[in-house]
Amino acid sequence: MEDPRAGARLLPRVADQGPPDWAADPDGLLVSGPSSVKVAITGGLASGKSTVATLFEVFGASRLDFDQFARQALAPGGAGHGEAAAILGPKAVLPDGQLDRALIGRRIFRDPALRLALEAIVHPLTWGLMLSRLRELGPRPMVAIEVPLLYEARLDPLFDRVILSFASPETQLGRLVLRNPSLGRRQARRMLRAQMPILEKLRRASMVIDNNGPLTVAIRQAKELWDALVPSRG
Repeated sequence: MEDPRAGARLLPRVADQGPPDWAADPDGLLVSGPSSVKVAITGGLASGKSTVATLFEVFGASRLDFDQFARQALAPGGAGHGEAAAILGPKAVLPDGQLDRALIGRRIFRDPALRLALEAIVHPLTWGLMLSRLRELGPRPMVAIEVPLLYEARLDPLFDRVILSFASPETQLGRLVLRNPSLGRRQARRMLRAQMPILEKLRRASMVIDNNGPLTVAIRQAKELWDALVPSRG
């Protein structure tokens, strides 16, 4: 395997399973064309996904966040709130009606069956909200969509380009503990082991940005990919 720290790279795509039944795009909203390219930005815990998405937004992309749509679906009044609350039980509902995200995170980490049940509720709703937002967007040279569980949810075939924000497992561990001092290295390692390994995501990605080091390195690599994907208008 090439060293991912060599810089932003365009890689041969690895074939995978098709997308789930709920992930349809009947209007072709994710199809890249001459006026707009749609890319998915993914990675692992503490790998810098949001940093990369923000960089493309600065360059001129419209930025969407799959997790933000998931929170919308689970908010009080959201389409998935009632069903999720019924599965999780009353202890997971805060006095203001919001679901206790910290409690849910701990529970689904220990209970894979619960995680799958919640994903079966949330993922289709999140997908629908994302497509609705895509319909509302005006012309943009790029739409950058942050999808943390892109490969786990089998959504990668729906995007022409997948950009991986890569950080080594050691970097991920250090960042996790730094931003969550009460977590501890043992628990952080368990969280990383519970995810698809970042090296497996590296194997599958079509484009890679090294997010191990200084921000200036990520900026340079993101600009290289922007220039490769977005035709010059000069």
